[in-house]
Amino acid sequence: MNRRKFPSVSRRKFLGATGRALLASSLFSATFVRAEAYPSRPVRIVVPGAAGGVLDVVARRLTEPVGKRLGQQVVIENKPGANGIIGTELVAKSKPDGYTVLMGSSTSISITRLLYSQLPYDPDKDFVPVTLGGYGYPVLVVSNVLPVKTLREFLAYSKSRPGQLTCGTPGVATPNFFGAKLLEKLAGVSFNHVTYKNQPEIITDMIGGQVQVTVDFASLVVPHIQAGRIRGLVVAGPVRKPAIAEVPTAPEAGLPDFEVLGWNGYFVPARTQPDVVRTLYQAFAGAIKGQEYVDYVHSFGSEPGGGTPEEFKAFIEQQSKRWESVVREMGIKLE
Repeated sequence: MNRRKFPSVSRRKFLGATGRALLASSLFSATFVRAEAYPSRPVRIVVPGAAGGVLDVVARRLTEPVGKRLGQQVVIENKPGANGIIGTELVAKSKPDGYTVLMGSSTSISITRLLYSQLPYDPDKDFVPVTLGGYGYPVLVVSNVLPVKTLREFLAYSKSRPGQLTCGTPGVATPNFFGAKLLEKLAGVSFNHVTYKNQPEIITDMIGGQVQVTVDFASLVVPHIQAGRIRGLVVAGPVRKPAIAEVPTAPEAGLPDFEVLGWNGYFVPARTQPDVVRTLYQAFAGAIKGQEYVDYVHSFGSEPGGGTPEEFKAFIEQQSKRWESVVREMGIKLE
């Protein structure tokens, strides 16, 4: 039988077209499978602070419930340094595949942009908000070595010793630092400010008497106040904290303008696919709204988040404007 012989050019064209079609089909299928399979490996939360700090403590409470919802392990990676800039930059430059999540805060997202003329990331353009973790007012706490039990006594004691009391803070670009500076301005006192690498070190030195005053968040200081190791004088806001109900609010203590609000939340790099953002939102928001986590946050007098990415974005814009007025009024600038 005579077999018809196809011209070689036609064969090459045919094979080329077929190969391209198969390749396109395989790429489409692979893309589809990847999207359907997310997440297929562990997800890391980058905390731009030291282990044991406020952000770290709160984030670790969510790893298990978020992991259950994602069906994958969730791990914490601490990247402290430079007022949160190091860890935040790491996430900004990470692959936008949903496997690297930033534990952002009022420091790394709202405040640093106001203090530094240049940042290695743009808080607005380099991240996609996922959901608000929580927010709350810090507490002014003092060492037991001081012979004071009320805000009034503390201010009188401080005024008689200008610049002599050591105030520990975890960084200049933190609500803790601005809380202390705001107190100085409102009450006419002055402290000797010392910056620490992490918040647990401040509390350790405060218990030992080397640090006499700090402004810090309840998730870290409440257990120490309850145990009598340090003394809480006033909540830097309008709401008392049930766990330390004896500590008055700033308005109750006669200093109504002493108000500082700190927050934390979760972000992914820009260009992360919307369906991946949605998956992460559902997992994080579900865990944040879970009764166990709500009870935990309420136990130290703060409020849980869990709103949509759109709501979180609006919250950030509002908070950034508020911090802008505070930073401008303080006249602090870093290079």
